[in-house]
Amino acid sequence: MAEENHKNLEFEVIQFLLRPIVRFCLRRAHSIQDFMEAAKIVFVDIAAEELKRAEERVNVSRLSVLTGLYRKDVTRIYKEQQTGHSEPQSLSGRVIGQWRHDKRFLNKSGQPRVLGTKGEKSEFRQLVQTVSKNINPGTVLFELERMGSIERTPNGVKLVRQMPGFGSNPSKGFELLSRDIQTLVDAVQENLLAKVRPSNLHIRTEYDNIAKEHLPTIRNWLIDEGKVFHRKTREYLSKFDKDINPELGDSTVGGGRVVVNAFSFTTELPTEPLEK
Repeated sequence: MAEENHKNLEFEVIQFLLRPIVRFCLRRAHSIQDFMEAAKIVFVDIAAEELKRAEERVNVSRLSVLTGLYRKDVTRIYKEQQTGHSEPQSLSGRVIGQWRHDKRFLNKSGQPRVLGTKGEKSEFRQLVQTVSKNINPGTVLFELERMGSIERTPNGVKLVRQMPGFGSNPSKGFELLSRDIQTLVDAVQENLLAKVRPSNLHIRTEYDNIAKEHLPTIRNWLIDEGKVFHRKTREYLSKFDKDINPELGDSTVGGGRVVVNAFSFTTELPTEPLEK
């Protein structure tokens, strides 16, 4: 009976998690067939990730058993339509974070300094290699310039935008949303099921009868306060990051991960209309 109740709870949780995704599909005229095809692709993709994480061999048979999909579907998706994936957690964002907090790349006033880009031992190359030694610094330089995060000066490149933006690339923005959702699910799941203490922060504030003429002011206030909060958070966490503070030394064990997320939503209408 206990196992059956647990299964029923998990099935109910799946429905809760699917609601915003299905609403997104319906608002943009995507059918159940579109959803099913996307779900198959994601099932195969995540199953392959889980097998690799467990250091097990990935093949069609194992993916079929793990996902419940027919072998022909797995073969089509995994073998015939494999696509490359970008590095997790925006590499450009990690480089910017390193630049903002690593003392080796700051000036005397504690601000990100201009970094040289020429030569095999350039400062910018050193910066990128503190984050990943498997990526071409020129590729990162091109991406940061494309995003408007840096500008060239006679002495090198200057950081002018201290957080990566995705306004010109909706796909990247929704990729970030996917990571946000995964992190939130993990945090809530640990709070409710693992009952680790202290629990993960999970706070929601909502008012549903705000004077509409004040919404723009409120939106700007939330953005400004959110930036201040995240700046303080980054400054605090950077003190404990072994990549940024090599002086922490071998006496401490790295590998801990901390994610702090924030978003706000202000609207005059409860929902947007469905597409016809």
